[in-house]
Amino acid sequence: MSGLMAWFWSEDVWLPPGYTWHYLTHSTHFNFPVFADAWTYPFAIAAIFIFLRYLVLNPLVFAPLARMLGVKDARPRSPAHHEALEIVFRWYRTRPSPEALTEASTAMGWSQRQVERWLRQRAAVSKTTSLTKFCNLAWEATYYISYTILGVVVLWDTEWLWNIDHCFYGFPEQSLDEWVWIYYMVSLGFYWSMTITHFFQHRRKDSMQLFVHHLVTILLISFSWVVNFVRMGTLVLVVHECGDIPMLLAKICKLCGSQRGMDGFFVVFLILWLCTRVGLYPFWIMRTTLFRAHVILKMWYPIYYILNGLMLGLLVIHIMWTYLILRIVVRMLLFKEVSDVRSSSEGWDEEDDDDTKKET
Repeated sequence: MSGLMAWFWSEDVWLPPGYTWHYLTHSTHFNFPVFADAWTYPFAIAAIFIFLRYLVLNPLVFAPLARMLGVKDARPRSPAHHEALEIVFRWYRTRPSPEALTEASTAMGWSQRQVERWLRQRAAVSKTTSLTKFCNLAWEATYYISYTILGVVVLWDTEWLWNIDHCFYGFPEQSLDEWVWIYYMVSLGFYWSMTITHFFQHRRKDSMQLFVHHLVTILLISFSWVVNFVRMGTLVLVVHECGDIPMLLAKICKLCGSQRGMDGFFVVFLILWLCTRVGLYPFWIMRTTLFRAHVILKMWYPIYYILNGLMLGLLVIHIMWTYLILRIVVRMLLFKEVSDVRSSSEGWDEEDDDDTKKET
């Protein structure tokens, strides 16, 4: 194991030429990030977030607020339990293969239409209620608003916010600020809390994608922490975390029946998304990491390519999401319909609703 760890954390890969882990972590003239911090404090913060979300805010704040705004907590009656059909539901939900449908109908002595109706009723029971959706959206909105404010406070007086080249001046011998430490630990704690609670939430069509997204985000934040890429990391975080706020608020307005509020927040979301994810991220951050960093540092080493490759992958996802969001804009203009197609969407819920409409 020690040999494997030594190979993985090779200084030739992670550090600029001429630097060693011992020198960076034991230097007294600057504060280098402590590796263990990224794997200790975030778990304590995650526990606080989980406690605050499920035992304080959800029952005492979000749920009463939702009921006051007219959000319902209705759930349809559950169909009679049949283990054979439960197995089919776990594998296929409302869209079983023809073979599975035939086998289930034969085993139950039912028609295929009866099996399909049972699966739709079972899916309706499994759907997240409007009240639960409201609480989830309210929690995420609360976090992202708070974290965005924290980011502005932390970065406002930093030199690299106003001159991005300072992300690389003197690298890697850059002292870690106490508030930047807090900014990083809070972000890691939040994504760990979302990863842990992922297993206790209702299953969604995009559950696996969300889980992978959380893990990749944790790895990106952790790796940038290990190599003291935190200055650029803070800029990436502040550009990304603010973009979801208006979309979350738009979906809350939708649950509350406020069409005007939903449309207004969606317009704000579209503008903010284009400015941050399609504007600032590629033309301010990515341009610097790709075309300026190696000029300032006067060196090339493997982690430079690894981090840039991961950031380029993130940019590709942004482009794909932008295409889907623009499709939403067209659909909203033509049909007055708004839905979120990104990772926060309740994808399989919408499919089950479509099935129900076809049934009726």
